[in-house]
Amino acid sequence: MTFSPLFPVLPYTLVLVAGLIALALLVFKDRKNGNLNPASWMRRLGIFALVAFIGYGPATIEEASEAARANVDVYFVVDRTGSMNAEDFNGKDTRLSGVRKDAQEIVKTLEGSRFSIISFDSTSSRQIPLTTDTVAINNWFTNLNPEITIYSSGSSISRVNEELRRVLEIGAEENPQNQRVVIFMTDGEDTSDTGPGDFSALAQYIKGGAVLGYGTEEGGKMREYDPYLAERGEDRPYIMDYTQSPAAEAVSKADVAALQTLSQQLGVKFMHRTTADSAAGAVDGVNPELVQSEGYRVVKVVQLFLWPFTVALSVLLVWELAASTSRLTRKVG
Repeated sequence: MTFSPLFPVLPYTLVLVAGLIALALLVFKDRKNGNLNPASWMRRLGIFALVAFIGYGPATIEEASEAARANVDVYFVVDRTGSMNAEDFNGKDTRLSGVRKDAQEIVKTLEGSRFSIISFDSTSSRQIPLTTDTVAINNWFTNLNPEITIYSSGSSISRVNEELRRVLEIGAEENPQNQRVVIFMTDGEDTSDTGPGDFSALAQYIKGGAVLGYGTEEGGKMREYDPYLAERGEDRPYIMDYTQSPAAEAVSKADVAALQTLSQQLGVKFMHRTTADSAAGAVDGVNPELVQSEGYRVVKVVQLFLWPFTVALSVLLVWELAASTSRLTRKVG
């Protein structure tokens, strides 16, 4: 037998000590007054002991097989900057429409794995932690939109470097035996003064994946994004380039060289995604079925074992109630 306390141990122990002292004082008082009933106080002491014991959480340890899942952790890194709304994927579709299609295909291909989503625009954040809930993952991609245009501060993949490093380090520490797969989905465009940054230090944590580069080198125009107008189904104007004279509709071009450099730094393949063909090649070499068959392990599960003690406590409480009622009846009579 082991214990899994129901309450913080130290405060609970202090309360019990105080209760035991109070109990001793009451016994001493009854004895001094000549009213001591040893049977009654033994019963009450039993109630106190059982309550104390139950609070410490008596438990047993059982062995169980871990739920079947592949020990593959897939991290989607998704660019939501305004340039991902450029209309040069598979003709006139937006780059984000390609992201949605490719991500959902990869999720289906690696069924049984755990998935996480990190997105970046003006800032970066982990949208969904590692989970096997593919419904939540697919819903996120279904509802994926670019950042609101008026809040945009340009494009830079360097913004996600620190966040990606942090989650990969945590994953490596918590599950060192797992394969970590990174799917980096971006157009590689960088309009910041800092440049794209260096991701080479992250390669040590990664066992597979790909940089999926969206957009063409010829480029495409981008519509502004405003959730209010989108909800009303109204057309949004194209983003304008005011550096030209006269101002013209801005064109975003995929930076293939930057994308290739990023894939080399991460140690994964590069796939240029300009059409709606299959993206399953992004996870070639990752075999979730093989990993899943090797991923079973016996784990120890702590199970609370309370029922015998609660039954005994109930008996003593009923006994105490009956005795108290009898004493009260005698006094009234």
